[in-house]
Amino acid sequence: MSNKSIAMLLIIAGALLFVVFLTADILGLGGDPNAFGWKQITGSAAGLLILLTGVWLNSKKDQD
Repeated sequence: MSNKSIAMLLIIAGALLFVVFLTADILGLGGDPNAFGWKQITGSAAGLLILLTGVWLNSKKDQD
């Protein structure tokens, strides 16, 4: 697997995780629809971190 495909995989996976955890209550996956709990915060932060890592790897490869 090339570095570009790994970066794109991280971007897609991170974006999906980020969106799913942010909209968990709307999708019916969350507990209390009126509260943004610690699981949603942790999952959103993890998704964002994965997404940003993929973007960083993608831009790092473009500079080389």
